[in-house]
Amino acid sequence: MKFENVQPGQLLTPTEAMRLAIEEGKKGAGFVSPNPLVGCTIVDRNHRFLAVGYHAQVGQDHAEISAIKKLADPEMLRDSHLYVTLEPCAHQGRTGSCAKAIAPLGVASVTYAVEDPNPLVAGKGADILRAAGVRAVLFSDREDVSEAERTEITAQAEDLAEIFLYFMRSKQVFVGVKVATTLDGKMATTSGESKWITGELAREHTHRTRARYDAIAVGRNTFVADNPSLNVRHRDFPGFQNRVVLFDPEGVTLAELPGSNLVKVRPPESVWALVGKGLKPKNPAGVHVIEIPLNEKGEFEIGDVLARLKLEGLTSLMVEGGSQTYGNFFSSGFVQRLHAYIAPSLLGGRHGVAWSAGFGSGTMAERIRLRRSEREILGEDLYWTARVEFA
Repeated sequence: MKFENVQPGQLLTPTEAMRLAIEEGKKGAGFVSPNPLVGCTIVDRNHRFLAVGYHAQVGQDHAEISAIKKLADPEMLRDSHLYVTLEPCAHQGRTGSCAKAIAPLGVASVTYAVEDPNPLVAGKGADILRAAGVRAVLFSDREDVSEAERTEITAQAEDLAEIFLYFMRSKQVFVGVKVATTLDGKMATTSGESKWITGELAREHTHRTRARYDAIAVGRNTFVADNPSLNVRHRDFPGFQNRVVLFDPEGVTLAELPGSNLVKVRPPESVWALVGKGLKPKNPAGVHVIEIPLNEKGEFEIGDVLARLKLEGLTSLMVEGGSQTYGNFFSSGFVQRLHAYIAPSLLGGRHGVAWSAGFGSGTMAERIRLRRSEREILGEDLYWTARVEFA
């Protein structure tokens, strides 16, 4: 089923209704942090499609309210069924409680794919609905749906809200790693040349991926070699402002930041330079300098970095290079997702720099596994993404 072609009155199965909600929820990517991506489908008492909604902007209507407001007549909700990717919220935040708003509307049931781990919700939203006589049930408990469909839908809903869910469950910043590589895993020549490995469509897709994260991280060597902008340049995100985290233990790049692309495309306070504690370097560009203790090797401990970035308000971080920075994150086990843009070309071992040169596994049993992979063809290139699982 092509969900963009779903028509009012069309009969939907529970699985189709939830898949439609998941697809709709993706539209909020880049606009809702620190909130989760959420979608909602409403069907009538006979399971005919009525409306769909999603959380479009932090501080604005949640998915359930967005869908409800699309109905021409509130009476259409009588004995209807709502399918939501995440348990309706129970608390008053930037917006009111969705569960309390739904409870008196005469809805017959609310099926949600994932229980909200936020301690302010965590089952309380479902309890509010049940107390009002609404049948509230996890999709995984629906006996009228096959086990295979229950498993797949739950996994898709988990992927949709993965940043929020990971942050709430682990209390740690979600980390994605983005690489642009040749088919043989090289991200640059030995001379440092890397523009352009991938084509225009892949580079455009990269900007959409960047928008999903609170900040982009880069090592000082990549900054010096590439003078990157690391901003979001995409027609769907006009004027989008993101933050950059620059790893610079010795503070040597601060003198080079004035006039750099990093500060040309964003306010200097949106560039966060991580330096060794007590270093107190000169800061001519006026960027946000964050001091973090170094280990005996003169490097940052990634756990310390992420703990500090959490205190600074981040829930997610995408790492864009280089190989030493990739290596530090993978070696420490602090990576949740890989975004790989793979070009149909080869550089070979003599003159190519491998993006994974900074880490490795000594045995097959210790190898890093990649789960729930998704693939998309972008011109001649391949976008390949998966969850990262450490042994």
